[in-house]
Amino acid sequence: MTIDTIEELRAGLRECVFTPAERKALERELAEFIRQRNEALAAEEGA
Repeated sequence: MTIDTIEELRAGLRECVFTPAERKALERELAEFIRQRNEALAAEEGA
């Protein structure tokens, strides 16, 4: 997971037309990447 992956998903959600099911799946994937990033940042701060 990288910041680029998160930004690519955000751009895709903004600029593309998806079915409702596709959009929900992408939103879940984006939320999971953001959660992982936040956990990694919190671990770095606690180190």
